[in-house]
Amino acid sequence: MNAAGIPPALAITRRIALPLGPALAALLVLAYLLPGLVGHDPWKSEDAIGIGIVHQMIHHGQWLMPHLAGEPFFEDGPFYYWIAALTAQLVGWALAMHDGARLASGVLTAAALWLTYRAGRELYGRTEGTSAALVLLGCLGLLVHAHETLAEIGMLAGQALAWYGIALAKREPQRAGWPLGLGIVIAALSKGPAAAFAPLAIALVAPLISVDWRRRTYLFTLLAATVIALGILGGWLALVDARSPAVAEAWRHAQIAAFTAPGAGTFVYWTETLAWTAWPAWPLAFWALWERRHRRFEPGTRMLVAALAVSLVVLFAQRDPREVFALPMLLPLALLAGAGAPSLRRGAANALAWFGVMSAALFGALVWLGWIAMMTGVPPTIARNFAKLEPGHVPLFSWVVFATALALTLAWLWLLLRSERSALRGLTFWAAGTALLWGLLMTLWISWIDYGMSYRPVALALKKALPAGTRCIGSRALGETQRAAFDYHANIVTERVERYGEPRCALLLVQARQGDNDRLSPGWKLLWEGNRPRDRERYRLYQRQT
Repeated sequence: MNAAGIPPALAITRRIALPLGPALAALLVLAYLLPGLVGHDPWKSEDAIGIGIVHQMIHHGQWLMPHLAGEPFFEDGPFYYWIAALTAQLVGWALAMHDGARLASGVLTAAALWLTYRAGRELYGRTEGTSAALVLLGCLGLLVHAHETLAEIGMLAGQALAWYGIALAKREPQRAGWPLGLGIVIAALSKGPAAAFAPLAIALVAPLISVDWRRRTYLFTLLAATVIALGILGGWLALVDARSPAVAEAWRHAQIAAFTAPGAGTFVYWTETLAWTAWPAWPLAFWALWERRHRRFEPGTRMLVAALAVSLVVLFAQRDPREVFALPMLLPLALLAGAGAPSLRRGAANALAWFGVMSAALFGALVWLGWIAMMTGVPPTIARNFAKLEPGHVPLFSWVVFATALALTLAWLWLLLRSERSALRGLTFWAAGTALLWGLLMTLWISWIDYGMSYRPVALALKKALPAGTRCIGSRALGETQRAAFDYHANIVTERVERYGEPRCALLLVQARQGDNDRLSPGWKLLWEGNRPRDRERYRLYQRQT
């Protein structure tokens, strides 16, 4: 017994050791990943598109090249959707296809987190590897996309595997070739060759970066990676070309056309976007470089700086920049931030912990307050705002939802109160707060969000409005999200005027904003008009008069 009357063994276990042990770390990752993967329809926009592609694979046999609503989809490769189709079929006995497909993102995000830890451990050490994984887990830019049916998640896992292969090559070059080669394959088969450019370029110039890679045995790494990458990628392209040379050529052209010289607006866009998507990775990465400014950078740091530079070049060269394209930047930033986090000054570490706790507490309380308002009507102003934003939504109480949200909240409080003082407290609290907020949103508000984001009601209403025996429907200005959702929910596949020219079908579906004139020639009769609640987009079905 100690002075307080507590047995020594019990006194030791009263505090949660940081970094978290494997069991608690796994629970934190599961608390982050599982909410939002299941229990809702495909959402606008990337999620619906991904589900539509998986639907085409499973039900229409389009396995070699991604297809969306009957047409080739050249933005992505097939790897991620293969995994999503596999998970959908494995759990098809228990979950809807879209829920099962979305599990692929959970599996691949968990893989990316694990590989980030392993890469950080190879480059710096165990603590830095843990820090890197926590940084990636807490990045705001990953939060939503990790729960969508999204090819970029496959690319993220592939790049994480490739970075691990490069890091491993310092110590075991004979074994590093297969993770490097497979990582390049997975990244390229997820989002095209450009997705593998950064790790490929760094792998080739690594001997120039540090003597750690400037060894004859490193040639085994490059040779094995080359054989794996060329063999698998070349085989896939050969199969696509054999089946449809025109599709293979169009895919190659689309990959090249996706890039252009950046303009001033591109730099402004990415500066603003990375400021929040890469939080808290970028300030910690800057600290890692600043803290090392008076001494020679370690080989890992030099490699990661080069990786950031190459990744930025690829990012800025995107012809049509979108926030989701920033995901590859998170990996080298997280690894570099992981190297700097353990050396944070006590004041900075406490500030990050305080900011994470206060942010999670404030926004978590608001989520609980919003749920209470939806369930009880009190406070009435907040309840009216929810009803106004999603008119027609009827909130229903669920004990499962309530118990899950309460358990997440209590687990977060337990972590805050019982964690020992450590340099990793700030990162751990930030990651836990991120998991808490997402978990609360995806339990307490999931019904309300799904009501406004789902296309199921409008798709089924359109299907009901179709004349009996309809075999051909044309469409104009119908977005990719809508094409995917109408195909998935109602098996409605249209012939797009943008692709085929003048409407060839007796029916024409037009998407336009409220108040817009559809500018149709005489002879078309309006059969149906519909829209999602609170959505300015209108869908109008016309029939040609004979």
